[in-house]
Amino acid sequence: MGAAPRGHTMKVLNQRPLTLQEAKNAIDVLLLLREKYKNYNFEGKADGPAGVIEAMKNSAIRGQIEKELKRYGFSSIEDWVAAFVSAGLAVSYVKRNANGAVERRIQEIESDPNLPEDLKRRLVGMIRAMKPPKENEQVAQQLLNDSAYAEKIKKLMPSTGE
Repeated sequence: MGAAPRGHTMKVLNQRPLTLQEAKNAIDVLLLLREKYKNYNFEGKADGPAGVIEAMKNSAIRGQIEKELKRYGFSSIEDWVAAFVSAGLAVSYVKRNANGAVERRIQEIESDPNLPEDLKRRLVGMIRAMKPPKENEQVAQQLLNDSAYAEKIKKLMPSTGE
């Protein structure tokens, strides 16, 4: 696999395939942690998933968090964060790609005579790096079709939960 596009802080772009139950569990765990441990600030020195992982691992309540994660089938903090990020990216992609909008955008970039070829390649590469595995697209669609999970997604990811 190639490296993540330069300037991008998320190494979790290597999305892992998810089952519907894993995606639901990842969402439910975040809601549980936010409610149960709302007085803890899980933001680390690094931005994005790496910062969350770092903060949770260095937290005084790490053992309690890991116990919660195991109850939901996750082997570690990294395992849960990877599942949540994969689910979130898939949901975001499915919403953005309504009626093939992402592929149309790629075509627009590729056919733009005013963009240098190198920039076109980088832009298209970044867009394609966000495309989830096919099974994750299907899982995301199932989540969005489930009214209870669509509501949870709105709560957790307001920018993707229109």
